Amino acid sequence: MELVSPEHLRRIERTLWAAALVALPVTSFRFMPFMGPDSQVRPLSLIPAVLLLFVIAFHSVRERRILLWSSSFQPLLAFILILAISSAIGFLLAPPDLYSYSYASRLSRAWVTLGVGMIFLIVPMSMNRDEEDLKFTLKWLYVGFAGHVTWSLIQLIGIYLLHSSDLIDAVQKTVSMAGLSPNNRISGLALEPSWLASQVMTLYLPWAFAAAAKDHHWSNRRWLVPAILTACVFLMVFTFSRGGILTAFASIILTFIIAGWDRVRQAWKWFTTPLRGKSIAKPNKALELSLRITVIIAILTGLVGGTYILSKNRYFSQIWQSKKNTLVEYFVDIYAGPRLAYAWAGWTIFEQHPWTGVGLGAVGLYMHQAFPDWAHFNVSEIAQLLSSDNSVYPNTKNLYVRLLAETGILGFWLFISFYLLLLGRSLKLLRSQQKKLVFIGTASLLALFAIAILNLTRDSLAMPDIWLPLGILIGITDSRS
Repeated sequence: MELVSPEHLRRIERTLWAAALVALPVTSFRFMPFMGPDSQVRPLSLIPAVLLLFVIAFHSVRERRILLWSSSFQPLLAFILILAISSAIGFLLAPPDLYSYSYASRLSRAWVTLGVGMIFLIVPMSMNRDEEDLKFTLKWLYVGFAGHVTWSLIQLIGIYLLHSSDLIDAVQKTVSMAGLSPNNRISGLALEPSWLASQVMTLYLPWAFAAAAKDHHWSNRRWLVPAILTACVFLMVFTFSRGGILTAFASIILTFIIAGWDRVRQAWKWFTTPLRGKSIAKPNKALELSLRITVIIAILTGLVGGTYILSKNRYFSQIWQSKKNTLVEYFVDIYAGPRLAYAWAGWTIFEQHPWTGVGLGAVGLYMHQAFPDWAHFNVSEIAQLLSSDNSVYPNTKNLYVRLLAETGILGFWLFISFYLLLLGRSLKLLRSQQKKLVFIGTASLLALFAIAILNLTRDSLAMPDIWLPLGILIGITDSRS
C-alpha cells in the first residue's frame, strides 16, 4: 500500500505552489532563515518553493521521470561551468578584503543567490506543463497581486489623505526589511518602489496584456483583465519608478511591433467604421460615435492625469527639467549619478580582466579603485561609500556589467544565449495556430523584454521575477515538443 497516493502528492504540490505564488509580493521577509543580516533579497516565496522542490524531486524519483530538467538549461550549465572556472581564478587573483568581506565569503554568497534563482526557474517549469497548470498558476498569482494592490492602497491613503504613515511604516517593518519609501512613493509589499514596478512588469502585466491583445481569457470573469490592467497602471504610476515606467513603455512597444499589429489593425478598423461606413443605421451610428468619443476622452484623461501626477514628483520630473549639458552632469542631476558610477567602475574592472573576470560575487572588492574621478567629488553617495566610516559592500547595479566583470566575455555571452534561446521559443509560440499558445507566447515575449531591460538597473541573481516567467515558458514549450 502506498503511503502517499499520486493524487495526494499532486495536491501537496499544488498547495505549496499556490503558497509560493501568493507570497511572491513579499521580497524582503525579515524572518527568512539562513540569510545574512545585510541581505535585502529575502523572498518569502522561497520557503514554500524549497519545500516544493523536494516534493517534485521525490515525485520524479517515484515515477522514474525527469521532472527537473529541460534542454533549455544547456546554456545555463555551460554558464555555471564558466562561473566555476572564473571563481577559481578569482582565488588566484587574491583580492584584499573589503571591511569584513573576503573573497571566499562573497563567493559563497553569490553561489547561494544563484541557487535561489535556479529554484525560481526550475519549480515554475515543473509546475506548468499544460493549460490547466497555467490557469492554476495565474489564479494564485493574481491572488498575491491583490495583496500588493490592497497594501498599496493603504499606503496611498496614509500618505496622501491622512498625511500620517507612521503606523503603516511600523506594520510594514514587522514583516519587511524596510518600511515606507520616501518621496511619497508606494512600494506595496516589496522592499522598495522600483522592486514593485519590476514585479508588475514581469509577473502581473504580461498575462493581462496578452489576454487583451490576443482576446484570450484564462478566466470566465471577463472583467478581470481590464481590472488587472488598471491596477498595474495605478501601481506603476505611484511607484514613480523611472526605470519601471520607461521599461514598461519600451517592452510594450517592442511586443506590439512583433506580436500586436493585428490587434492594432482591428482596433483601428473598429474605431473608423462609423466614420467611413454606410451600413450602420443612423441611431446606431450616433451611439457608435459616442462610444468612440468616450474611448478617446478616457485615453486622453488617463494620459494627462498620469503625466500630471508624475510631473508633480520632483524625483521623476527631473528627467525633463534638468538643464545640464553633458551626459555625466545630466545623470548626476537626475539622481542617477551613483548608478552610472557603479556601472562605470564595473566596466573598468571588466576591461582589466576581459576573459576570465574576477570571480563570481567579487566585483565589489575591486570597485573602490575603479570609480571614475568625477564620482569622487560630484556624487555624495560615492563619497560616503569611499569614506572610512562606511561598511556597505558596493555592487554594479547592472547585471550585464556585473557578469562581464565577474565572468568575462564568455560567461556573459552564455547567459545572453539563454535569453536568445527563450526568445526563439516565444516567437515560435506566436506562429502557432492555437490561440492559447499565441497568448502564452505574447505574455512570455513581454516578460522577456521587461526582464532584459530591467537587468540594466539591478544585478541580483536571486530575484524571483527574473526567473519565474522564464520557467513557465520553458515548462509549456517543453510539453509541446
